[in-house]
Parts: sequence; C-alpha cells; structure tokens
Amino acid sequence: MKKITVAILSIVLVAMGAMFIFAQQNNQTEGKRGFGKKGFKRGEHGMMFRGLDLTEVQKAQVKQIRENSRTTVQPIREQIRANRQKLQELSANGNFDAAQVQAIAAQQGSLSAQLIVERERVKSQVYQVLTPEQRRKAAERREQMRERFKNKMENRRNKAANSGGDIL
Repeated sequence: MKKITVAILSIVLVAMGAMFIFAQQNNQTEGKRGFGKKGFKRGEHGMMFRGLDLTEVQKAQVKQIRENSRTTVQPIREQIRANRQKLQELSANGNFDAAQVQAIAAQQGSLSAQLIVERERVKSQVYQVLTPEQRRKAAERREQMRERFKNKMENRRNKAANSGGDIL
C-alpha cells in the first residue's frame, strides 16, 4: 500500500512540475505580447494602423512623427507624474491644504490640455500620410472600436444591475 501511495504521489508531483514548467515557457513566449487573448503587440505604428496595409514609406513617416512627438510629450508626462507625487505627499500626513491641491489640480489640467493638443497634432500629421482609402478604413475601425466599447459598458451595467452591485 505504501508503494502505491508513493508512486501516485510521485506521479502527481511530476505532473505538477511539468505543468509549472509548461506555464513558465508559455508565459515567456506569449507574455511578450501583452494583454488579452490576441495580445497587444506594440509595433512601429501601433494598433491604430493594423489592417490599413501601410507601405514601408508610410511606416517610416509615422514612426518619425511619433518620435518627434515624444520629445514634446515626455517632459509633460514627467511633470504630471511629479504633480501626482506632490498630491500624494500632501495627503500622506492627513492634512489638507485646499490652496495647494487647487494649484496642483490647475496645473494638471493645463498639462492634460497640452497632451490632448499634442495627440491631436500627431493624429492630424499621421492622417496626412494616409491615402483616402486608408483614412476610410481607419474611420471604420474607429467606429467598430467605439461600438465594441459601448457594448462592453452596457454589458457591465447590465451585470451590475442584475447583481445589485455597482461596477462603475
């Protein structure tokens, strides 16, 4: 009886070890892609242009536009991070200084506006690179994504209403 128990225990341990190794290998190969079933692969031209069949010249132009934008955006993002840190430090000791929080919030709003302007500038420059057919496809894709997002939000609301909880 002891031999059978030891044999079964050994088989279970080997099987668990094999599953662990397989899972690790799977994570190393698929984990590079990121989130979701299909993954999010950050390429030279991003998800927005998937399926638009950009030429190599267009890909290079888009990459250059995005790299140029990065030099403008990076300092803004760093300032936003610094402001978040300041807000955390302000509230960490339990004191609340409305004037300081208001000043940081106003600065955050201004920085957010700058990011939005830069994002729209990049979008405009990239759209100038696209052909009319590619622009049409991009618009269709954007609309499909909006519909998918809208459906997901409706599903969440329905689940929340049915469960009695509040997800949003």
